[in-house]
Amino acid sequence: MRRYRSLKRKKNNNWRWLFLGLGLAFLLASLVVGLKIWSNFKAIPEVIPTYTSLNGIPLGGLSPEEAVQRINTAYSLPVELRYNQARMQFTPAELGFTIDAEAILAQLDGLQPKQGFWSSLWGANPEPEFARELQLVYSIDETLMSQFLNQIFSLRYDQPPSAPIPVLYTTNFTPGQPGFQVASLAETIGQVTRALLSPTERIVGVSVSEKPALPLDWHNLEAMLRQVVLLEKFDGLAELYLQDLQSGQTMHFALLDHQDVPVDVAYSAASTIKIPIMVSTMRRIEEPHPSQALNWMQQMIAESLNPPADGLMKAYMDNNNGPLMVTADLRDLGYQNTFLAGYFDPGSPLLERITTPANSRRDIYLDPDFYNQTVPSEAGDLLARIYRCATGDEQQLFPGQVTPNECALMLDYLKGNKILALLEAGLPPEATIAHKHGWTNEIDGLIHTMSDSAVVFTPTGDYVLVIFAHTQEQFLYDPANRLFARLSQSIYNAYNPDNQAAWYEN
Repeated sequence: MRRYRSLKRKKNNNWRWLFLGLGLAFLLASLVVGLKIWSNFKAIPEVIPTYTSLNGIPLGGLSPEEAVQRINTAYSLPVELRYNQARMQFTPAELGFTIDAEAILAQLDGLQPKQGFWSSLWGANPEPEFARELQLVYSIDETLMSQFLNQIFSLRYDQPPSAPIPVLYTTNFTPGQPGFQVASLAETIGQVTRALLSPTERIVGVSVSEKPALPLDWHNLEAMLRQVVLLEKFDGLAELYLQDLQSGQTMHFALLDHQDVPVDVAYSAASTIKIPIMVSTMRRIEEPHPSQALNWMQQMIAESLNPPADGLMKAYMDNNNGPLMVTADLRDLGYQNTFLAGYFDPGSPLLERITTPANSRRDIYLDPDFYNQTVPSEAGDLLARIYRCATGDEQQLFPGQVTPNECALMLDYLKGNKILALLEAGLPPEATIAHKHGWTNEIDGLIHTMSDSAVVFTPTGDYVLVIFAHTQEQFLYDPANRLFARLSQSIYNAYNPDNQAAWYEN
């Protein structure tokens, strides 16, 4: 019995030890698992509160290090500036911009607190959070930005407007170019600053002001015209008068054997004197004009016939002294060197021996015709008066006696003078020329002087051009025609650099 109880007690002790061992084993396992859970819990990093952002950049759930990297990455992107068709990119540092990511995160009251261990262990939901918008912390050196942008624009992109430039040894011009400049550097700095502060809108369209190409520099044009005379190897006397009909600016020079001489040499006017005859006739007839007068004017100008010129002076001025009435009209207009002293009909008497400042010169004396003479400036100014009268300025030619309609009619007659030579030969089809040419055989039977007086109408501006040229020897037609045409084309191209006439060699 005692032995039985002893065995029974021993058996009970074994079960106690078994349960105790199992309990200790479970306790140890729980401790290991708990320590592991605790270790994992402690390893969870502190993070930015969930709903935190900076200018649309989400930062919630990131560690501070990750948030700093994201902020710096977003604000280190280059800013692109677009100047017309050019694109340029600059880093924020080049533009004087820096950002302080640590100072931005310092605006948080604290990092998101971790959930309690037991709450985390049992899966309890954390308390809801409010959205937080951080403010950008940055510095910007506007002086550095201003200097940097001003240097970039002025050296690389801004360009001043330019004027047409002659192309050597041709009748052509390199067209002038418009100028470009930043409209406002202060405005651009503001635009760039806004782009630097935005993580997404980093493109700036620079406001650029455009200035039109500069007008033709007449010094360059004159140099080119002088070069044309030189290249054509013309060693006689060439005198050129040019007047811009928009501004009134004039160019006037004379070259003898490529050397400058005083302008307004006295020349035989030849058929160019028919322009004053037409003006004097218009002064004396009234609308409706006699058909005979109109027919004679058309024949006198377009066909360069002499009998109609005499007929106009005899019928509408004076049968005997008509030429002197033309001369008197010229004096009324202030012209001292242009005159007509007899009719065209061969054998007509010289009505008066007229002395003028021009034909009194002895530095250059071409032995001009005693019957009719002129100088380029007066021939050109008379054409300019007719042009301005035709546009409505009745004060240009005998107010109350010559009307704008009559001036327009005179220009039409001059436009009808088609010879396809001299000044006309240098012009393209889109130009219109109203002109009167002149040459005549001198006492020796040779042609020494050629002239052409014109109003030239072009797409970009109208002008008066008068050229007289004289040689001691026979003035051959081909070199004369080439000289006049190249001078004419050079001027046309200067006025129309974007639509130039081309010179074709024969």
